[in-house]
Amino acid sequence: MAAPRRRRTAATDPESDIARRRLERRQASGRRSDVRWAEILAGAGRVFARLGYGQSTLEDVAGEVGISRATLYYYVGTKEELLVGLLHDPIETMRTRLEEVAALPLPAPERLAAALREYVRTMAELPELFVFLSENVHQVMTGPEADHIRDNADRYGRTLAEVIRSGAKAGEFRTDIDPSVAVLGIIGMFNWIHRWYNPEGERSLEDFGEDFIEMSLSSLTPKNS
Repeated sequence: MAAPRRRRTAATDPESDIARRRLERRQASGRRSDVRWAEILAGAGRVFARLGYGQSTLEDVAGEVGISRATLYYYVGTKEELLVGLLHDPIETMRTRLEEVAALPLPAPERLAAALREYVRTMAELPELFVFLSENVHQVMTGPEADHIRDNADRYGRTLAEVIRSGAKAGEFRTDIDPSVAVLGIIGMFNWIHRWYNPEGERSLEDFGEDFIEMSLSSLTPKNS
């Protein structure tokens, strides 16, 4: 698959002194630990969840955080930078948790169930992932950090497919379903939890997750079992 062309923005092609300084701040190792930057990301997450990424503006984020547009501009120049900063660590956390589960010395069905429970647990702990699921973010993100997000998401899918593939080889899963296709179906189902989940409703994320895990395992169980 060809890599999408990257748009030229102030963040990636700094032509002004202000843009250059902002780029230097973004690349500085300490920015992620900066308290104000954390507040800005948290505010952006709330705005994107409430209004949708496409409808949100930097002015909306500044108002949510309680700072001026000029102050926000000191930290970030585009809405895209906020999205990348918001999703970078959660996507990596989800991927590393899956890889830890996939390496466990357990039968493939147990590893698959454990991996999907970790998926739901991570979504509950890091609600900013709902922004990733509800928006077609692959079409709006550019730059090295965005590439890192996409790489983590791709590695997640490959690792989950390998769990299913190992189960098929061991006779624990069906062999007539392509593991990559199975992953698309399973992740597609889990990714839509955010459409149905109501924090005020009777069913928790874990309730949805357990039902989906049962459906996933049942669909992969060998026909003669």
